[in-house]
Order: sequence, then C-alpha cells, then structure tokens
Amino acid sequence: MSVKRVMFVCLGNICRSPLAHAVFQEIVNQRGLTDQYEIQSSGTCAYHVGEPSDSRMKKTALDHGVKIKHRARQIFRYDLEDYDYIFAMDHNNFNNLKRLTANEGLLARIRMFRDYDPEGPGDVPDPYYGGQEGFENVFTIVQRTCDHILDLMESGEL
Repeated sequence: MSVKRVMFVCLGNICRSPLAHAVFQEIVNQRGLTDQYEIQSSGTCAYHVGEPSDSRMKKTALDHGVKIKHRARQIFRYDLEDYDYIFAMDHNNFNNLKRLTANEGLLARIRMFRDYDPEGPGDVPDPYYGGQEGFENVFTIVQRTCDHILDLMESGEL
C-alpha cells in the first residue's frame, strides 16, 4: 500500500493550513492510519517562512486537544509533483496554486478544501484580523472537513 501525501495551503501558513495539517494528522493518528499518510502544510506567499503558527490558532487548537507543531513554509512547483492531494483554503490560494503549473495531471491534484465540507463549499475564512470567535469558527470548519476528507480517502471516493 502506498502512502497518501496530503498538503494543506493558505496564504501565509500560520493559521488555517497548519491547523488543517494538525487536525488531519490527529484524526489519522486516532484512526490508526499514521503509516498510510504523510501530511504537510504551506503558504502561497513567503511572508512568514520559518515562523511558528499564530499563537491564537495554536491556543484554539490546543483548547480542542490538537497541538500545532509547525513552522511556516512556502509551496513550490515541485510540491505539486510530490503531493497527491493539495487542498487550498480559499479561492485566492486555489488560483495562485493553479498558476504554478500548466500540467493537467498536477492541476488535478489541487482542490478546494471546503468542496469536501459536509455543510457546503466556500472559503475557509481567514481569522487573522478578527477576534477569538473567528478562530473557533475556523476550527469547527476544519475539524468536520478533515474528518470527511479522510472518510472519502479511506472509502476510495477521493
């Protein structure tokens, strides 16, 4: 059985995508599938490369039993070749990812994260400039969507 490689992408890789990375990893671990998945996150810009995740996002995740241990990194074209599934947190990042290649096979790996949200598609809102309720909202969206994505992967539907 081959390992499925999953990448979550937002703008700066300090809020939404490291949360999705940590939540997805936690769900994979809880289901005993750790050896079947390689999970990473990145940003479409280099604003925060090398920095830890936003402290508010880390606290929100920890309040829900999820530890974020990540330093921001930027996505590059070679990541499109290395990862089987690349989930964009919003339409702007989705479009930025699509600009990295013209290869149809690689383009097919890029997906909108909330296209797999049981409550409907759209963008994962960026909580960076808002209050704590924004971070809680993002956690809720990411938790249910990651859970559903893993269900789909394990059933062979994705």
